[in-house]
Amino acid sequence: MPPSIPLPLRWTGKLPAGELAPLNCLFGGGEGMPALQGAQIPKRALWPSVRMGRGGNAESGPTGAPWINANGWLIRLAQYLDASKPVVLDTKPVAGGSALLALAEAMAYGASWVVTHSPETWAVVLAALRFFEAHAEWRTWEPVAELAVIGSFTGEDALIGEEALNLLARRQVGYRIGDPGDLRAAVWASKRPAPREKYSAWIRGGGKWIEPAGGWDDVYAAVSAVHLALTRKRDVMRLWNAGSINCHYLAEKGGKRGVAQLINYAGNPSSDDTSIWLARPWKSAVLSTFEKQTALKTRASNGGIEIALPPLGVYAAIELEG
Repeated sequence: MPPSIPLPLRWTGKLPAGELAPLNCLFGGGEGMPALQGAQIPKRALWPSVRMGRGGNAESGPTGAPWINANGWLIRLAQYLDASKPVVLDTKPVAGGSALLALAEAMAYGASWVVTHSPETWAVVLAALRFFEAHAEWRTWEPVAELAVIGSFTGEDALIGEEALNLLARRQVGYRIGDPGDLRAAVWASKRPAPREKYSAWIRGGGKWIEPAGGWDDVYAAVSAVHLALTRKRDVMRLWNAGSINCHYLAEKGGKRGVAQLINYAGNPSSDDTSIWLARPWKSAVLSTFEKQTALKTRASNGGIEIALPPLGVYAAIELEG
């Protein structure tokens, strides 16, 4: 059974009429449901969006790609540092923001979002909640990755480790946090001396230990160097013409099924020339949204498969088999 998670509603007084499931607790008190308890609520969570500068123009990074306010790295790090407590994001809606995006981002990473009732978004938010609960097993699947990111993520290492996780996701580098285990590469995300001795057996067995040649004074440059050292041959996934889309790529233990969850931070439909490449040659792919499912055509490419995607809303999942 996949683990249950709190699905909280921000509400005071008498609950709104109608079916509320799968919402199961209240944030900040109220009547008719138990109060949210025992969850991690990261204080640094941002409202998910494309970051806008002066004049309302989208900000971009050195590569020209839109800079986004994303919380996936924050959720994954909180889960790694304390796996005993579920993660709940308490980000309050902003003018022009998408409640559906806030919910989808949190739940794609196995967390939840404090739902704020709004007549305009109520029906679509409940439909999205039910979609994720129908796919609750995804919360037990592991990120598809070749790279382990190792560090303390505390004190002086916090900023380095956190920004490294954020930027690796934007570069579409599949990673896991912590000891490498069966992964083939690892990066030491810290200015402290690297504990190579601890991983000597793993290195002798063929593991690639990466320390950015330029150090971590410039985290953006360091992450670029990590990706270069990892080489494109070890990419597990690539997105083309994705703009403001992040991908959270998971597979179940044993590898019979996978899912590539696409989160569109722009909030409006993506272009019609977006495509994804997956290193594993999955046999079938289905695009699932909150409204429908559509079979996708795949074609062999560089040992894996490439899939052309239709315009995407705030969220879509590519369900994979084989």
